[in-house]
Amino acid sequence: MPSKQKTLLFFAGFVSSIGSFAAICTCLGTQQWVSSRVQFLGGNYTGEAHVNLGLFVVDSRKTITSGVALDTQKISKQVFDLLKETNSVKIAHIIVILFLVLGLACCFMGSVTTCLNSVSNPYITFLGPLGVYVWSSINAIFVLLAMIVFAVNIEANNMPKNLAKAMDITNDVYGTSTNTYGYSYYLLILSICLNLATTGIIYYYQHIRYSKQKEQERPMEIASKDSILF
Repeated sequence: MPSKQKTLLFFAGFVSSIGSFAAICTCLGTQQWVSSRVQFLGGNYTGEAHVNLGLFVVDSRKTITSGVALDTQKISKQVFDLLKETNSVKIAHIIVILFLVLGLACCFMGSVTTCLNSVSNPYITFLGPLGVYVWSSINAIFVLLAMIVFAVNIEANNMPKNLAKAMDITNDVYGTSTNTYGYSYYLLILSICLNLATTGIIYYYQHIRYSKQKEQERPMEIASKDSILF
């Protein structure tokens, strides 16, 4: 059976791992990833398309800022229905989802490992602290990559502009866009921080354990020196 100290520390690591798991699930389940205002020009009017983008659903509504035309109602569609062609925007979006799913799987494995160590002392090295380090690190890397690829897809590939054009049935010409990232995106930062917290907790446990082992070895070293002197 593990010591009380190990149980408490690994349980704390388990809680932070579950928190990271919940954060990624929330990111996948919510649609507040980015809100964009895309400028467009019609025949005798100008306006903005307000685009709310999630991983799977996108909402759009056109508002006229000058000229004569009617504002349109809010339209909701599936993202992949609008990105039918095999282009860089679609591929990057698929990669983001893939990274998050892989990160979720690693987070689950890390949670299982911390839970196992809080109730037992595994004989296999990879099921101990080493396993927690590996799963937490891989999870954080996948989540960070997902954040980077998503931001690049929004800023460099102009994903909101492409989606606004795909949802439009007019011949309006779309221009620049202003993007604001939502809580679904920033929750990924929380997931990374919780992974770092898990790693820090387990490292703290190993540091305490190493210090105790050194303290236990000191009396033996002193005793061996005394026997040599006498």
